[in-house]
Amino acid sequence: MSTTSFTSEVIRRQVMECETELRQPGTVLFSQGRYEIQRMLGEGGMGITCLADEISVGNLRRPVVLKFVKDSLAPQQLSQFLNEAQLSILFNHPNIVPVYRLESEVLKIESPRAKTLFSRTFEHTVYFTVMQYIDGWNVRQIVDRLRALVKSMNQDMAVYLIGRICRGLHYVHHYCDANGAELGLVHRDVSPENILVDHFGRIKVADFGITTARKQGAAETQGHAGKLLYCSPEQLEGKPLDPRSDIYCVGLLMYFLFTDTDWFGPELKSSKPRDRIRRKMKKSPLPGLAHVNPRLASICAVCLRENPSERYQTCEDMATDLDIFFKDSHKIVTNDMLEEFLSDLFSANPTFVSRRFIPLTGTPHLDQPQFNPNNNIKAEDLPAAPATLKTVKILPGEGG
Repeated sequence: MSTTSFTSEVIRRQVMECETELRQPGTVLFSQGRYEIQRMLGEGGMGITCLADEISVGNLRRPVVLKFVKDSLAPQQLSQFLNEAQLSILFNHPNIVPVYRLESEVLKIESPRAKTLFSRTFEHTVYFTVMQYIDGWNVRQIVDRLRALVKSMNQDMAVYLIGRICRGLHYVHHYCDANGAELGLVHRDVSPENILVDHFGRIKVADFGITTARKQGAAETQGHAGKLLYCSPEQLEGKPLDPRSDIYCVGLLMYFLFTDTDWFGPELKSSKPRDRIRRKMKKSPLPGLAHVNPRLASICAVCLRENPSERYQTCEDMATDLDIFFKDSHKIVTNDMLEEFLSDLFSANPTFVSRRFIPLTGTPHLDQPQFNPNNNIKAEDLPAAPATLKTVKILPGEGG
């Protein structure tokens, strides 16, 4: 049934009540699969996510995440949700959250004006996507946990995280249709909440709810979308977007990991946040990165240049510079190291004494009270890292 048939506010309210019931713990949904809702995970501007058990033959269960459109009676919301589903199901990359399938549930609602002889049943289809459950944390939760312990993110682990994010976004930005033509996709919501890390240290970019393709035309890509804390200058001004807008947001994310603070955090709390944020976009982030390796600070500053033509032009270029940084500084960070770090971080009594953290420079907060560094190579014994970037020209004042 078309959503335009729902003219009664009472019926509309009934639909919303039925949708709420679908998401309650213990509810079993029968569609192409069976899903038993366990609990609600979160609610954003576009959708609502729930943890559920997918039940197959033999009562085999696996945890999955179901994502419902927030207001299925709003045509634009529903269209955008189905667009996200269509795109996400096609993606296949280790740094992208897998979406398994699109499902639907048909609601049958009796008209409140129905009489015995003139009863009328309305049917309304509720759509939801079935996604992999990432058992872990988002980047915001990781940094909040560190802050609660009066510690900050190890710089090398932060760089490793950013590099994997860049690889995932590069895949999305250059995704091609069946004819081999690039769709020109832009995520538009790269933020700490949408970067997930599981218990094995695997990093995933999530939530493509407001992803847009440049082929849709400027009229459909204009208008601010996403979060004020994580948006590019062109996004804030409602201009057409390309992958360099996501690169700006990666720079904001990098700044967040290095400093434990959102670059636009103070401005968001002001009486005119949009105006204050726009003015700050003209400034360099380098003063806030004085404690960071100058080479890494420069990479972050390149991402946050106001003019898109002066940023990295692709996420692959940025990821390559980060890989070169690790190579030249003789550092190695792996998923296993991140896994061990997170296991310790979210334990009841974190110690941060694992010998696997010693090769990392990191923050002085991460002391090693139970480990003798004299038995290992010291940081000062390693060759000095080159002072210049290899793929991006650093403007005067940004090279440290």
